[in-house]
Amino acid sequence: MRFLKEVSVPNLYDAGAKVLKDIKPINQNQRIIFGEAITVKTTSNDWGTAVKAISYGRNKIIVIDAEGEKTAIWGGLATLNAKLKGVIAVVIDGSVRDVEEINNLKFPVFSKYNVPNAGKPLDMGEINVPIVCGGELINPGDIIVGDCNGVAVIERCKINEIIENVKSIKKKESDIRNKIMRGMDLKDILRL
Repeated sequence: MRFLKEVSVPNLYDAGAKVLKDIKPINQNQRIIFGEAITVKTTSNDWGTAVKAISYGRNKIIVIDAEGEKTAIWGGLATLNAKLKGVIAVVIDGSVRDVEEINNLKFPVFSKYNVPNAGKPLDMGEINVPIVCGGELINPGDIIVGDCNGVAVIERCKINEIIENVKSIKKKESDIRNKIMRGMDLKDILRL
């Protein structure tokens, strides 16, 4: 899976991975991150379940279905805790707050919205269950890849197929790039 360090989310999309709709990085210069998903299903008003998941998230990416709403279920303190506990990143179909603090911590957070208001520590959700995030089904253990373009999900059983597809795509792109550098026009290369 280390190969994923060299692959962009657009490459993965082209290779057959699913892309999470409307979920973007807090940091517009976000470098590639990847890892296994630990999933959280909660409501837009419950940040308690998301915080609880940090305890199970070492070396994983926490992926949260928070109903895509505009009440923050993640912020600066959760980010600090996650970073110190070895969580790779957090992906939220919902809202975050404390964007400046998150950026200062240099911790990868992806979300649908940034808002100032927060929910409550209700802890009424579920951890490690199938969820829908960004319009895509995500199971615990699926592979998540994020970068400055967005977030992709790869079913665990399809990882080898996607990687092989990406290798083929990257070779084709490299060949096209070399032709452009030698003076050819892209329209001619693609026979448009």
